Amino acid sequence: MNGYDLAYLCAIPTVAPPMAWKCLKHGKYRESLPGMLGKRVPSRPLRRAEIERCWMHSVSVGETVAAGSVHRELVRRCGDWEFMVTTTTETGQAQARRTMEGARHFAYAPFDFSWMVDHHLDAYRPTLYLFFETEIWPNTLLRTARRGIPIFLVNGKLSERSARRYTRTSFLFRPVLSGVQRFFMQTQQDAERLEGVIGDASRIEVTGNVKFDALPEPLTAYDKGTWRTKWGMSEREVVALAGSTHPGEEELIWEAFAEARRDAGALRLVIAPRHPERFDEAARLLEGFGAKVHRTSAGDVPSGSEPDVVLLDEMGVLARAFGACDIAMVAGSWRPVGGHNLLEAGVHGVPVLRGPFMQNQPDIVRVLGPENGAPEVKEKELGRWMRRLAEGSQERMMLGEKAQQAAQSMKGSAGRVVDGILNSIH
Repeated sequence: MNGYDLAYLCAIPTVAPPMAWKCLKHGKYRESLPGMLGKRVPSRPLRRAEIERCWMHSVSVGETVAAGSVHRELVRRCGDWEFMVTTTTETGQAQARRTMEGARHFAYAPFDFSWMVDHHLDAYRPTLYLFFETEIWPNTLLRTARRGIPIFLVNGKLSERSARRYTRTSFLFRPVLSGVQRFFMQTQQDAERLEGVIGDASRIEVTGNVKFDALPEPLTAYDKGTWRTKWGMSEREVVALAGSTHPGEEELIWEAFAEARRDAGALRLVIAPRHPERFDEAARLLEGFGAKVHRTSAGDVPSGSEPDVVLLDEMGVLARAFGACDIAMVAGSWRPVGGHNLLEAGVHGVPVLRGPFMQNQPDIVRVLGPENGAPEVKEKELGRWMRRLAEGSQERMMLGEKAQQAAQSMKGSAGRVVDGILNSIH
């Protein structure tokens, strides 16, 4: 047992009650908790890898999307490698199984107690460890490095606030991060902040955001028609899709849509809540406003039915569903959440409306800003913008083309990351 283990044990009385409440109320952790406690590792250690057994770890859906793009590039160039994938959340695990189906092993990452990490390493015997964005767990990094396993941080980012905190406690973080062979950071600012923490620029490389390489291909006309048929919508109608909504945003979007629909009668609405535990809540909320709601998990909209709102209550489909709409709204940006990936919508050639709270996506806002098809729309202006774009096909087309060009221009980061990994281990 070490100091980190003692700190985690002291934190249990604070952390355990909220986890128990979420488990009882929302069913969270029922699937993941046994895995994180090491109950589902192989009963016998895996055979030693003949080439490389690459352990890829991400937290939730966003990081797993990034991991998927690197996984595809590694499979393309190192097809004989073996992959094991871990996540922290259940939604991340579902995303990993959908997008990295070629991986041989899927599991939940162990809690960061030294003995649990050792149990995991003994069972899976990885020869390479990739972790994504900001998943810095001291025991995992220390115990992995102790076995001589090369470690790489991929798609790293470091906010100014986090950098200040890490710098003040650099005596704690430098030993933990000393075993990381290379840090592949999203932006130059991220790289400079990290250098201030670890004091070593030689291990840091700016490779861009690998999420850009995970963007879907634009839908074909046939696929777009298929989606609209499922939603009970025709090609003549203008479809507005609000993706990744958070509490307070369904109400805002419904009111804006109702305002816009008074003048743009052919306007239809699709809403996709960000988290699956809110699907029921969002449906009840919209029905409370008097809206007729159809949930996609119930199947296609019946012929002759015309719901006021189609609720996209399925995980892993939003990125492609954006391709079936005419106006995209990326939520998490009208409440102080920090925003989500605008490029998932922009790549389909549709205008992307977003609110003012995009502080968690500065690199994406730089790529896809107001001049590139993603205007910032204040809460009170959302209905007017929806009506304006519903009635203005030329403006929709112009903004959509700009958004698509910006999204396509940013690909290539995954290739740079894989170049760096292969150069480091060969």
